[in-house]
Amino acid sequence: MRITSPTGPPSQAAIVLLGTVIVALTASVSAHVIRGLEFPGLATAFVSSPTSGADALIPIRWNTTDSGLRVVCFNVANTSLPRADRPERPRVVGAGFELPGTRAGFALLAPLDGDWQIVEGARVSLEGHGEVTLDFAVVVNPANEGRGRRHEPLGISPGQAAVRGSGTRFCVSGPFPDELIPGQPTTIEQILNGVVVACRGVDGNNGGRDLGGWDNPARVIPLFP
Repeated sequence: MRITSPTGPPSQAAIVLLGTVIVALTASVSAHVIRGLEFPGLATAFVSSPTSGADALIPIRWNTTDSGLRVVCFNVANTSLPRADRPERPRVVGAGFELPGTRAGFALLAPLDGDWQIVEGARVSLEGHGEVTLDFAVVVNPANEGRGRRHEPLGISPGQAAVRGSGTRFCVSGPFPDELIPGQPTTIEQILNGVVVACRGVDGNNGGRDLGGWDNPARVIPLFP
């Protein structure tokens, strides 16, 4: 990724910004602890790649022809404490991702039970950071929300462990970048640096919502201005 001034060499601000993004991308992580931006003690999650911090993207090819598409799998666990009045809440109802540039053509490969769907180009307002654009997000399917599941609403249930493999496994195909840092193959954990997790039913309010990001000083918002 290169950030340059339109009229000459990189400005000091651009250099600082580029350095900040690289710090975020190279931060040593084995998974991502997520905290809500409004209710950090009530809305929490744990997002991880399938087996290790070095998990690579899977290319989709026909013989030697590269489609340009990659598959990324990741787990989302809802580590929020269950509410005393409604132990089935809060629910994690979405996970979206910031990527460099403008990208489209993402598809949900798993799970395919109809409870989840892909949304592209979603703009979300993050407490204290303004609006950011998520290239894609996996969100609960509103078509299935009114089917009489009052005590087991859609989304990921609370009280799950903050360990790799916990929660729900998602697999998504799309035009993921092969390199976020020049010369270094992209890892799934680098993709997860730009995650935004949505929770519903927070703070004693069934409709109460919160959005959270990676709980790390290296996480700048937006990650790719």
